[in-house]
Amino acid sequence: MKKIAILFLLCFFTTLTNYSPAFAEQKAYYAKVQNTGVYLCSTPSENASLFEIPYSYFVKVEHSVDDYFKVTYNGVEGYVKKDKVTLMDGTPEVPYAKATFKIFVPYYLYQSPSQNSSVVPVNTNTTFTYFGSKAGEQVSSTSNLWYYASTIVDGTTHYGYVYSGVTDYLSAIAPNQETFKVISESDMNSTPNSELKHLSTGTKVMLIVAISIPCVLILYFLIKPTKIIQITKGRKQIKKERKRIRHGDYFEFDESDL
Repeated sequence: MKKIAILFLLCFFTTLTNYSPAFAEQKAYYAKVQNTGVYLCSTPSENASLFEIPYSYFVKVEHSVDDYFKVTYNGVEGYVKKDKVTLMDGTPEVPYAKATFKIFVPYYLYQSPSQNSSVVPVNTNTTFTYFGSKAGEQVSSTSNLWYYASTIVDGTTHYGYVYSGVTDYLSAIAPNQETFKVISESDMNSTPNSELKHLSTGTKVMLIVAISIPCVLILYFLIKPTKIIQITKGRKQIKKERKRIRHGDYFEFDESDL
């Protein structure tokens, strides 16, 4: 009986280890942008492009959505067309381009590459983190290029677009020379536990609870009969000790009965 209980206990902890977000180590996959004109989109549609991802850098792949990969680029979530990037088996040291710029006049951070969108006022010499570029409203006769960027205003990080014409020097973006073994989507999907990558933490916790409760109940009912037998034996022993013992014409009582 004890061996069976130990077996179920091992089963329980093995299951917990495999499915718990705290224990399960999911392998990260990256896809390299090896051509220009590759856009990160807010939804799985090329009509919802946010910005052109800098050439030669990487996106971190989460899972597949039809013809797209759900990805993150330097903390920005989105989608990229599968046929526009190359899946690789490796973790780049510098997956995202590191570039910044400043504005030389008081300006705004726009929600879209257009001066008709909502804005966040930004002061002169504010530093922006650059993510990528996108063609938008023709603000001047020379350019319609906008930068997708983020900056901190009053302690809060804001994301949006800045017209390139009001910026100073954009720090140079050197090509990323890192490369790894090219793999297929089936290789990525065959990784153990890869089907759990797209689950939220709340869903994973519920899955753990659903698996854990039956194991605990089985373990409890396996151990309970043994404890009942032990308690019963103990009670019988106490009764036996308290039993009156007859000696000739008188009875002798245990002192505990007095």
